[in-house]
Amino acid sequence: MNKKRSGLIALMVLLFSMNAFAQQITDLKLNEMLINNQDNYIDEYGRHVPWIEIFNTAYNSVDVAECYLTNDTTGLADGSGLKNWYRIPKGDPKTLLKQRGFVVFYMDNAPLYGTFHVNFDPREEGASNYVALISSNGRTLIDIFEFPDELRESSEHSYGYKSDGIAEVEENGSMVSNKGFLEYFTPGSTNKVFEGLTKSEKVALEDPYGIGLAVISMIVVFSVLIIIYLMLKVFARLNRAKTTKPVQTDEKMQSAAAPAIKSAKEDFTGEELAAITMALHLHLSGQHDEESEIITIETPSAHYSPWSQKELTFRRNPSRR
Repeated sequence: MNKKRSGLIALMVLLFSMNAFAQQITDLKLNEMLINNQDNYIDEYGRHVPWIEIFNTAYNSVDVAECYLTNDTTGLADGSGLKNWYRIPKGDPKTLLKQRGFVVFYMDNAPLYGTFHVNFDPREEGASNYVALISSNGRTLIDIFEFPDELRESSEHSYGYKSDGIAEVEENGSMVSNKGFLEYFTPGSTNKVFEGLTKSEKVALEDPYGIGLAVISMIVVFSVLIIIYLMLKVFARLNRAKTTKPVQTDEKMQSAAAPAIKSAKEDFTGEELAAITMALHLHLSGQHDEESEIITIETPSAHYSPWSQKELTFRRNPSRR
């Protein structure tokens, strides 16, 4: 019974992990592409080759390793097309796409050049007009990216989604395709470029001579100086109040203690007061022994040690009786 239960739990964990992995992989989208790369993005060897970008639409990391890239999905149903596809190697940390991250692959038919160089080239004669991303099982189509023939001739614009990973957008009450030729090349970054002036540029347009900025700066500086002056005044008053308060307290205590001292004097006898007065007088007048704190060292007349006298070193023999 325990073995069956353990087996069932292991099967459920395996199915759950496979489902979670599949959900993560499906978050990957082919996002942007350029074929006629004449003077644009270069690879690590300094070459201008076709490239395609993969985008992680999820807010968690997804590893694209062991998935397939291909421009020929023949044999997808029965898995017979695996040998013609490019299997992304595992072990390279760059294949792990962070949340909303990007990675670029070079379509140069040179897989020996590294992890990100696939084994097909869309410029070859008879090449199809799409690129597919397939799961590691060789049967699940994650995404397919179709492109027009004009992309092979265009070197001024890339082709992809205007908003990253979004296939369709609503326009005039209907859903339209979000894919098309892009105004900017954005390999490895977001396709949606926000145009606008920076804050410094806006200030330069609104205040070309800098008068407003100078006035604002002076107002800020003088305001800070006034605040510091007021704070110092307040601290000075608080300090004066603290120093005068103990003096008033001592005077009050002395006036309050005066009757007690007077009554204590009346309780002592004359002899006791005389003894106390004499003790205070002797203590304050310094009538006690004092040392001069001077050390005198006398030089002996004979510069030898008495221990070296011969009569002290003689050996006495015992007397005979």
